[in-house]
Amino acid sequence: MEFVVLGSGGAIATPRPFCKCAVCKKARKFGEPFKRNCSSLFVKDINAVVDCGEDIGDSLNRRDIKRVDSLFITHWHPDHTFGLRPLLESSFNFRTNKPKKKINIFISKKVYNTLKKKMDVLEYYSKILKVAKFNFIEHNKSIKFGKVKVTPVGYTGMDSTIFGFLFEQGKKRVFYSPCDTMEFSQKLPELDLLITECGVFSYRTVDYELSFPAMIDRIKEFAPKKTILTHIEEDEIGFWGEDYLKKMKKKYSNVNFDFAFDGMKLKV
Repeated sequence: MEFVVLGSGGAIATPRPFCKCAVCKKARKFGEPFKRNCSSLFVKDINAVVDCGEDIGDSLNRRDIKRVDSLFITHWHPDHTFGLRPLLESSFNFRTNKPKKKINIFISKKVYNTLKKKMDVLEYYSKILKVAKFNFIEHNKSIKFGKVKVTPVGYTGMDSTIFGFLFEQGKKRVFYSPCDTMEFSQKLPELDLLITECGVFSYRTVDYELSFPAMIDRIKEFAPKKTILTHIEEDEIGFWGEDYLKKMKKKYSNVNFDFAFDGMKLKV
């Protein structure tokens, strides 16, 4: 299986508009790997995207992605869903007023209902423009895409508002859980690759998010063959600096992990 990190940033992409910190200046001047779009992942084997923040169009264009058949939604937050408009409308011909294709969106009913309240255009895309088909997922109910099996994993089980996705092909397993994993309470099979949130470095002041040390402990508990940490917040890097990532890698050199960057290619 092949994956591409389309976006490795957090709720606010790097560079943040108007910000004059050293990190944002560097991102504007040099671009990648210092530039980070909102967290999203491309699954090459099945032409699927997981999550679509407001900058998903730029993320897809930068990677020269030519086709998306499916979209998996982890939760409703804007940096994971508010790119629905550019993604879906790219499949509509406004000159002929006809859809060119329909993208399958996999989302839990609970997340769908919340998103519909926050962004009341979902039926417009599915029933008027007809560029989207919503498929409701359930915790631990797998979906087959040829040789690839995708299993939604609710962080707290059946009644979850946030989901991760387990991708399996043959004996290879990859789990993607980019955000808000503090309440994650599920058991996972042996993983070849775990792609998950970075956790916060400022955990002494931000106690409502998973801390970076707690994430390290979780990696040790899950014991994947390799871990990639994503959803790296602009606020955090702006405060701690880019070199802090290298310091953390050195400090926890006994743990096999790396930090994601936009365009990172992963193959298992």
